[in-house]
Amino acid sequence: MLTNTVTSIPVSYETNNHNINLSLTFGEGKDGDVFKNEEERKSFSKNYDVEVFESGEGEDYAKGYRVICNDNPLVIKIGDISIKDGSSGSSSSSKYEYAIGFAVDGDEPEYRSGFSTIPKNIERDGTMWTIPANNYISYNLDQNPDAKYQWMAKRSLEQGYKPTAEELELGMEETTENTGLIYLTFMVFRKLKFVEEPVSRSIGSGSRGTTRSCGGGSTGARFGYGNEATSASVKTTFEYAEGTEKFILPIRLRIAKDSVKTDINCSKHLKGASLNTLRRQTMKVPF
Repeated sequence: MLTNTVTSIPVSYETNNHNINLSLTFGEGKDGDVFKNEEERKSFSKNYDVEVFESGEGEDYAKGYRVICNDNPLVIKIGDISIKDGSSGSSSSSKYEYAIGFAVDGDEPEYRSGFSTIPKNIERDGTMWTIPANNYISYNLDQNPDAKYQWMAKRSLEQGYKPTAEELELGMEETTENTGLIYLTFMVFRKLKFVEEPVSRSIGSGSRGTTRSCGGGSTGARFGYGNEATSASVKTTFEYAEGTEKFILPIRLRIAKDSVKTDINCSKHLKGASLNTLRRQTMKVPF
């Protein structure tokens, strides 16, 4: 059941004696077709509301999240990243520097092994971010590294509507129970200390959420690839922390009822995103 509304999701888990903590906030991005500056494109001043759902008690307790978005590119801010090796006592006494692996998918990803960074069951736009931990810096992201398209949240089609063959080819999707779900993968990476740190991220300002009353109303959302954009990244020097396991967090997106409708593309798959880009770049010449 819906219990409260916040503006930040705390993520905390343990794997192979490593304690991982971070926070997630969400906001409205800007169209990469219009805003060419990466920092401006990914900056936002107001956090989206996050509805918290809880059920059960004890071993049956479960918690889930629903983000109330606008019909626009989606930016995810990841901050307060802390990774501590329990065997060394603290991050300062560890011989390693740590980083969190992070990627977003529109379908639930499956991986071949603990060290795999690319899903085996779906085609992902881009790879996986490797974001340095324990440095009190926040990072604004609107696509996976080496990706071609922005993450996009858009109103879902009416339930029961069957998209035409052309609409399906362009990346439309029939509305089902899985429409609007995104999956955030987290992974633990490390390297020996005193190695040059990568710059494979975009920096933004940190922000903590506060508990507030529920309200506002929303409608179904779908998630997909928007317009083209690029983010600066370099090859990481971090490596998979042997023996640790991935954590995959499912989050439901909804569109605020008062959100202005945009004409920005939202394609379920990469083929549709490419076709929509081609259409926008094609014109009729004069007679």
